[in-house]
Amino acid sequence: MFSDFLNRKTTYATELRDFQEWHKGIEHFGFWAIETTGSDCLEKIHSHQEYLSHRLHPGYQRQPHITLALEGLLKDPPSLAPSIIRTIEQLEAANLRPFPLQLARCNSFATCPYLEIADPRGYLSSIRNCLNTVEHQQNPKPYTPHVTLGFYNQAHSTSCIVKEMSGIHSPDIEFMVNEIVFAQYKTREVQGPYEVLHRIKLAPQAS
Repeated sequence: MFSDFLNRKTTYATELRDFQEWHKGIEHFGFWAIETTGSDCLEKIHSHQEYLSHRLHPGYQRQPHITLALEGLLKDPPSLAPSIIRTIEQLEAANLRPFPLQLARCNSFATCPYLEIADPRGYLSSIRNCLNTVEHQQNPKPYTPHVTLGFYNQAHSTSCIVKEMSGIHSPDIEFMVNEIVFAQYKTREVQGPYEVLHRIKLAPQAS
């Protein structure tokens, strides 16, 4: 479970600064996501964040979500670019139905701890097939669906992090996905909240 993470000796401390060399003055970054808003899920997320708070930067404000695909730096705000509109039309034409996912165990990347998302029936693959067009070539591979818990505040021993995470015990929580969102966050705010620009409701199958 932690083998990739333990290949590093320490975590990576995220700098809380304005990365102008990355965004070059572009104000917003766009992405496609599933919001995680159920009370049971939020309780589990917040309890893990509190448990690991001494390892994380304070002030993490980005709402819990599962990133599906990265749109990238948005050069045409406030209107949606033609490529985004095409993707919205493609998702709506797919006539996607609500589906279940599970908020599962704690794991970690070098930069941040996260909660795994279990998708045993592969629903996310179908959605990402709609999203992984030419416009989304920057998306990382392989894809690891997750909910980020915050960013590490310094270079912590990965073995110590794993030991702490192994002491967290909470059941997996199943939740229904009823919509997909397109959102943006301000590039100068590493831990800032995002804003939803468009919601795609998943249509229940007619009885």
